[in-house]
Amino acid sequence: MSYMALYGVWPGTNTPPIDVETYRNSHGGLTVVWEALAGKYLGVTKAYSYPDKGWMQLDDKLWDMWKDPCIPEDFRLVFMWGFDRAYLARENYGRMAKAIRSYLKAFPPKPECVNHWPDIAGYLEVCTRIEVRDEPPALGIYGTSCGDNCWQGEWDEESNTEKPSDWSRCFEVCKEIDSLKEEVAQC
Repeated sequence: MSYMALYGVWPGTNTPPIDVETYRNSHGGLTVVWEALAGKYLGVTKAYSYPDKGWMQLDDKLWDMWKDPCIPEDFRLVFMWGFDRAYLARENYGRMAKAIRSYLKAFPPKPECVNHWPDIAGYLEVCTRIEVRDEPPALGIYGTSCGDNCWQGEWDEESNTEKPSDWSRCFEVCKEIDSLKEEVAQC
């Protein structure tokens, strides 16, 4: 069965990531958020469809929702944290936990479906109350074990080895969202 994981990461260093939390069945992670937001803000409820496109077929229309000031910031934070190479700095764990709780209030978990977001919010809340020596300064999401894990680096075909993560391609979620705050919403 697939899984998703939270990885402890050290941005800007070659320190190997560590798996800090693992959740069975990756369908309870990122796709839950994509489906909810695409349904509410794009009017598309199916992942794949024909002849009309499903939300997984919308490309930029789906992925650019993080920039839409008409969508509540809390929802955009949760959505964007699932992007490849997006990490959450420790000082923003409380902010993200609050955003996840806000998201869950608006989009309650369906009893018949797996949903890891209540557990992720709980983990972040615990992390804001305790400090562990040598704890990673940030967390990244590995969305599904069925795909590449950007936190473990990138495979180099020439040397037949894994290279460390390219931190120039990574970004801190809250910093990205905050960079949009000057835009005026006309919803």
